[in-house]
Amino acid sequence: MKKIYLLITALLFVVGTTMAQTENKSTIKVSDNSSDNTITVKQDQQDDELNVSKVNVTEFSAENDVDVTQEGENQKSEVYIRLGFQNDVNVKQDDEDNKSKVRIDDSFFNDVDVEQESEDNESVVNILDVSDGNQVDVYQAGQGDHDSKVNITAGSFVNDVSIQQYGDNQESSVTINSTSDANEVDVYQTGEDNDSDVLIDEANFGNTVDIEQDGDDNESDVTIFVFNEGNDVKVKQDGDDNESDVAIAFGSNDNDVRIRQNGDDQESGVEIIGESSENDVDVYQNGDDHESFIGIYDESSFNSVEVDQYGDYSTSDVIINDGSDSNTVEISQK
Repeated sequence: MKKIYLLITALLFVVGTTMAQTENKSTIKVSDNSSDNTITVKQDQQDDELNVSKVNVTEFSAENDVDVTQEGENQKSEVYIRLGFQNDVNVKQDDEDNKSKVRIDDSFFNDVDVEQESEDNESVVNILDVSDGNQVDVYQAGQGDHDSKVNITAGSFVNDVSIQQYGDNQESSVTINSTSDANEVDVYQTGEDNDSDVLIDEANFGNTVDIEQDGDDNESDVTIFVFNEGNDVKVKQDGDDNESDVAIAFGSNDNDVRIRQNGDDQESGVEIIGESSENDVDVYQNGDDHESFIGIYDESSFNSVEVDQYGDYSTSDVIINDGSDSNTVEISQK
């Protein structure tokens, strides 16, 4: 098919009073079995002005290349792919108050890259309705206050998501639910006051989640909830005042959880409840003033838990009750 080059360049420079606000708006639609198009959107504004870019690739459109570059404040980018295959989308936003939304719906083998720099960045990625084999990379840098949300749902398989956040006060949320299997999620956060939340909910199998946090006052919450099996979760925290909580609940079996904490004043909590069995949990803490809590409840059996604490003033508490049988718990304090 002859390659079509579609170049849309919006460069508006506005001179006026401080009360004035000008908007750049770009809307692109690729549909009805349209393929192999190259689309470039460039928006450049000054001061507190608004850039808006919307790109829709739908109805069996494939192998399209979309590049969106926005410079200035209050930028918004929306990319929607439905019934699309092997499309390549790149979104780059510079300056403050950036918002990027990517929705992949019933689509396969698409590649999405989102890059945001400066402060108050927000990225939302939704992979929905039997969308398989997609690659999503989110990079957020600058002074901080970044927010990243990734949702993989409704029978979406073998997707690969990477989140990198640099700066302070960062939030990352990843949700995998409704029979979405064999997905891989990597979250890396560096700076202070980082928060990472991962929810694997409702009959998901064989997902891999890796969380790495560098800096102080980090928090990581991982919840594996309602008939999830064979998921692999790893959390690594380097710095002081780290906190990690893991909950495996309601018929979630054969999951593997690894927690690694390096630094002082670390807290780790692991709870296995609601007839969740044959899970393997390993907690490693290195530094002073550690706290580790393990709870196994409600007929949760045949689980294996190991806690290793290195340093002074370590505390480890374990509770097993409510008909929970044949569990193995090992505590090592040095």
